[in-house]
Amino acid sequence: MHTPGEEPAPRPLRVLLIEDDDAMRAMLADAFRHEGWDVTECENVFGWLQHCVNDFAEDSGSGTNSYDVVVSDICMPGMSGLEVMAMLQDMYSAAACPPTILITAFGDDETHHHARALGAAEVLDKPFDTNDLIDTVREVVRL
Repeated sequence: MHTPGEEPAPRPLRVLLIEDDDAMRAMLADAFRHEGWDVTECENVFGWLQHCVNDFAEDSGSGTNSYDVVVSDICMPGMSGLEVMAMLQDMYSAAACPPTILITAFGDDETHHHARALGAAEVLDKPFDTNDLIDTVREVVRL
């Protein structure tokens, strides 16, 4: 609660993290939470889709549980981070689509080009410095 005339505290940045490697997901989620950000962790695209269905049902379709930024691995079993990009574009209007940062252990020029063509804000090759990822998140959401 804030006193009259005082600005309310800004809400924390909402991060959707999709990463199939448990240790990597936990490490990134901890780093994001250390920044004070609200992190939704999903181990794969199917987990994210289930989370979306649950959010939609809880919000009665109001869409209030959107994310400020998405960080997703590219190579995951079942569906890839590139497919996440395509799905995000289908779910959101171009102006409302959250910026997406893709991470990959298998980055080559073709993968980077394809990701950017789909609208990725950035593609980082593993291994990367966690601070570089945090800085990239800040840049794409303009913090």
